[in-house]
Amino acid sequence: MPEAAVLQLLDTNLARRILQAAPTILYVYDVQKERSVFQNRSIGDLLGHKPMVDGGPSNGWAAFIHPEDKDRFPNHRARLKKIRPGETLFWEFRAQNTSGQWRWFLSRDTLMSSDDSGEPLLVVGSASDITEQKQAEQHKELLADEMRHRARNLVAIVQAIARMSRPKNQPEANKYIDTFMGRLLTLLNTGGIVLSSALRLADFGAVVDSTLAPFRDVAGKKRITTEGPIVDLPERTAGGLAMAIHELATNAVKYGALSIDTGSVYLQWTLTDLGGQKHFTMLWKETGGPAVSAPTSEGFGGMVIRQSVAHEIDSKLSLLYLPEGLSCSLGFRISES
Repeated sequence: MPEAAVLQLLDTNLARRILQAAPTILYVYDVQKERSVFQNRSIGDLLGHKPMVDGGPSNGWAAFIHPEDKDRFPNHRARLKKIRPGETLFWEFRAQNTSGQWRWFLSRDTLMSSDDSGEPLLVVGSASDITEQKQAEQHKELLADEMRHRARNLVAIVQAIARMSRPKNQPEANKYIDTFMGRLLTLLNTGGIVLSSALRLADFGAVVDSTLAPFRDVAGKKRITTEGPIVDLPERTAGGLAMAIHELATNAVKYGALSIDTGSVYLQWTLTDLGGQKHFTMLWKETGGPAVSAPTSEGFGGMVIRQSVAHEIDSKLSLLYLPEGLSCSLGFRISES
């Protein structure tokens, strides 16, 4: 036998052994005829089932897939008929092993070829057992639910302690308690928003709504306008911005636009892509309030606002005490890591 033929045979045998030993199912699916034209191994084999012969039930996918997931497959099949080059479609399903346990699988499908009219013809895909990953995710979600529950309880406990700690006939002490509680609850509520996210990121719009809710109750909902796209931020960044917004709103109620009936606040945030880098900007603008002037020294609120972006990449902060009201703008580059 010529050397080239021997090498080709060795390559073929090696490829066959790799396909048979792979701990996943590799297949080619004809989306127009709705059937597999190649499969390296049966799903029953991966689940520990013996091949079914002598007229027994099929050893194909349908014999082992969970009934609920089997009912969902037509929707996935319809998606496969519209798959486009470069696109990957995902489908999760459960299949039963020899012990009667339901194992989770994830299939990934990409377009392999199209017919003469450009419609999808063959799809190449894989199906892998992701049971341990799903169990880990479920365990993590249970822990997150417990943490969210404890965070809510902590907020209630802190509020109760603050109420019981209020001294009678000491307005100055009560003022400090209110200030401290406002800042603490802002951080706790932001943490709750982070815990509600699977990626542990904070939806900035939700952070804004949560932070400004007490001030809308005091000043009126229509006097505070907010506008911006969906932006997910890391907990530290979201917490810093929440504290900054809380301080701005507190000052607006005490001395600024929200201290009189004619004043209003406009809060806007944007997310722009500059050369492949995402930049976040936020504008707090007060109008219609009393005349404002720059403070002679920086107080705690000013320090909080400044530090809210001090640790961010390419951060910028501007506080302008304009005749029509305070204007605060800040921005930074969002890290992709």
